[in-house]
Amino acid sequence: MASTTVRDLTIGTGTAAPQRAEKRDWLPFLLSFPTLLVVFLVIGLPLIYSLALSLHRINMLTQKWIFVGLGNYTSVIPQPDFIWALARTAVFAGVTVALGLALGMGMALILNMRFPGRGLLRSVVLIPWAMAPVTVGVLWGWIFDGSYGPMNGLLLDLGLIDRAIPWLGNGSVAFAIVILVHVWNQAPLTALLILAGLQSMPDNLHRAARIDGAGPITRFFKITVPWLKPMLLLIMILTTINSIMAFDLFWTMTKGGPGSATTVFSWMGYAMAFQFMRMGEGAAILYILTILCLVLAWFYLKLFFPTAARAKALTAKDLEPADPANLTGTVLSGMRRTTARLARLPAFTPRSTFSPRTRRILGKVAMWTAIVLIFVWSFVPFAWLILMSLQSAADLVRTPATVVPGPLTLENFRYVLFPDTGTGGQSSVQASRVPFGIWNSFLVAVAVTAVNLVLGGLAGYAYARSGKSRLMGGTLWALMLTRMTPSLALILPFFLVFKTMGLLDTRTGLVIAYCSLILPLSTWMMKGYFEGLPPNLEKAALVDGCSRLKAIWKIVLPVSIPGLVAAGIFCFLISWNEFIFALILTGTPNAQTIPVIIAGFLVQLRFYDYGPMFAASVLAVIPPVVIALLFQRWLVSGMLSGSIKG
Repeated sequence: MASTTVRDLTIGTGTAAPQRAEKRDWLPFLLSFPTLLVVFLVIGLPLIYSLALSLHRINMLTQKWIFVGLGNYTSVIPQPDFIWALARTAVFAGVTVALGLALGMGMALILNMRFPGRGLLRSVVLIPWAMAPVTVGVLWGWIFDGSYGPMNGLLLDLGLIDRAIPWLGNGSVAFAIVILVHVWNQAPLTALLILAGLQSMPDNLHRAARIDGAGPITRFFKITVPWLKPMLLLIMILTTINSIMAFDLFWTMTKGGPGSATTVFSWMGYAMAFQFMRMGEGAAILYILTILCLVLAWFYLKLFFPTAARAKALTAKDLEPADPANLTGTVLSGMRRTTARLARLPAFTPRSTFSPRTRRILGKVAMWTAIVLIFVWSFVPFAWLILMSLQSAADLVRTPATVVPGPLTLENFRYVLFPDTGTGGQSSVQASRVPFGIWNSFLVAVAVTAVNLVLGGLAGYAYARSGKSRLMGGTLWALMLTRMTPSLALILPFFLVFKTMGLLDTRTGLVIAYCSLILPLSTWMMKGYFEGLPPNLEKAALVDGCSRLKAIWKIVLPVSIPGLVAAGIFCFLISWNEFIFALILTGTPNAQTIPVIIAGFLVQLRFYDYGPMFAASVLAVIPPVVIALLFQRWLVSGMLSGSIKG
């Protein structure tokens, strides 16, 4: 009996076994079925519903649907606004991916060095990424404000300009600023992924190259870049999709303006559906965005995964059989190929015009200069947000603008934490909603994290042990592609269905919607972690008489706590910072989360609301920033296990 059970478990791990036995092993599919069912319900059905919306014209007053076929598509595609929005989206994605990759590479190379305070700098680098894009937009929108912004204040104080510059009033400048802010917010994700790849690199590669006389630049292009190639392709997938789906910064900073200068595809679809109430045309635009994202994901995956013909051209020593459903395994296989190629590189020829002592001095100067620049780039904007929250309303709106702070005060925090005290005789309804927003964000984030750890953990284990079977591999492909679905494409069907079911303006509705974003992420992340656990753990338990489920509960679960913690951190951060779903699906403090409350300050902003807005922004970033600072090591290990941030 024990041998039979062990044989069944071996089948689950994907090793060679009789086809007859493999067909009887349904446990992996049963473990992944709840996740697949939830993903189908919260992503598959809404996408089908969104397609139906795009084929109709809808009268929101009479609720009448008129079938027009492809009429919505043919009416929006030829429009110049559509073409320009598509072009701006392509430019935005291309520039942000290139800049983010270059900046993230530089940051990762520095963070991988040994120097005093490296742990602190690694934590500081995570701050921009941990902040909600809404808070980031509020912060940088204020920095470049044309009337009171610190950028104008700095230039005026230095005497470089004699009058304020309307930074966001110029279309080209505003578009460039949003690009800069997006890179500031997203580059740490790239840095974390590259850092994880660097930490997996064997030390003997660079050691052998140094013995042969190779300098740092030569080693970077001959060793580091080839080693990181699989990870760089993964980064391209994630950052490109994130750039195409960018919405929060445009909402908080420009709202598609001035004019239509910053109207990208995502904003155009949102405006068409929810501002002009042309649901059919909006659904068509967002469905086109979905198709573009899926095609792009397919293109990247084709580059990322070796085809069967390419796999045959590689020797068994260099590459294990590639599995398109096994992303982490493919990355590691690519790294093994790189190691084999590096072993065949010709010897390096030392070339240097400086003495060894001079090179060491110049290297240290360059390293510490880069460290200071990274610290300033990552921390100073965040510190400025804190400083602004400690300023009175009168000091925030001084003219001419200046960066010289006024007296510090905690009054703004008193206004948002204890709203009954009033704001100097003036009530601020939006400030009074901040405690409710924080509480709602906490409840929703905890619930989403719990659901994803349970479902994603079970599915991740199933895919880690049986991912090579045709059934499991196909479902994992489908699960990965759902992660490439733009959030905006699901908003319209969620809004209409939730309205019918009475789930609008409820925390339950938000939990359901957020799971559509995070469940593929948590499954992928846990799969990568379980693949690192030896199957012998379960085999030994089965030999001792445990059932497979008991072996998972008693043996696998205790040793997977680090992976569960890392996945839980990511789920909590994404849930806490999510904006677009909460913006559309909630309307009162009963369910509005803190990002929506902060965005509400921008709708009808009065001068005495500036201070409370910044205080609320600081309160909103405290939980994710503290988590990022305390668990930065877990986050790096989670990245290496196959994790991502939408």
